[in-house]
Amino acid sequence: MQAREALKKAVTTLSGAGIAIPEREASAILKDGLGINSLAVFKDDPTLTPHQEEKLEEILKRRVSREPLQYILGFVWFYGIKIEVGPGALIPRPETELVVEEVVKGVFPKTEAVSILDLCTGSGAIAIALSLNLPGADVTGTDISGSALVWAGKNMAANFDSASPHKIRFLKGDLFAPVGDSRFDIITANPPYIKEDVIETLPPEICCWEPRMALSGGAEGLDVVKRIISGAPEHLRPDGRLIMEIAGGTDIAALDRMSVDAGLRPEKVIKDYSGWDRVYIART
Repeated sequence: MQAREALKKAVTTLSGAGIAIPEREASAILKDGLGINSLAVFKDDPTLTPHQEEKLEEILKRRVSREPLQYILGFVWFYGIKIEVGPGALIPRPETELVVEEVVKGVFPKTEAVSILDLCTGSGAIAIALSLNLPGADVTGTDISGSALVWAGKNMAANFDSASPHKIRFLKGDLFAPVGDSRFDIITANPPYIKEDVIETLPPEICCWEPRMALSGGAEGLDVVKRIISGAPEHLRPDGRLIMEIAGGTDIAALDRMSVDAGLRPEKVIKDYSGWDRVYIART
């Protein structure tokens, strides 16, 4: 089988299974699954090896079952970093990069010894991206899920060696519990924020595969968000910031009231690439 034929087969198979944007996924399968980049496909049209043909069949079979492509390939690119993911870990989305960007682009000088707490760290994507981009930062990630922290550990090992000057650690526990009364310059979070009754309406890649505890924010989607806001003031230093991903359509006025009641000052909201309010920022 030639590469162009394989690409066409992948597009047809994915399209028939109801996969959104099958052309993009087919290209990713050839590039990241089979090791054939798009330029080679159209310039050279190489012949697939028997192993590549077998792998193509395996990937398509799994993808047609609506297993997330990121789980099948074993990784996702996040803020230019290769993050390993699989069952038990929420798949980092492009929107979550906005949290990292807000910190990196100038909250504190890159070389300053700032301390960061990343709540609901999951695969460790936010924590690792911040540590790699802020050499002076001391980063702690916490998560209640042991399964998720296995992936965080893998990603830390893949992105840092024993001689690395970066300071990063992952702790198991519920939100602030693992850090006691420690205070930080920045708290980041991508908490569960989907309303419970909405989860079953989501694509099967999400509702049937990704960990429910990383998705469900309770009846109103705000159970964990409220706890983060209420606990943040006790764990932030003066002029510290809470930078948290939120659901599109969240009532910002309600978040502002929660923040003020907790002792925080609402600062700003950042919209995502589709125009939804996506990152909420408050400060001490």
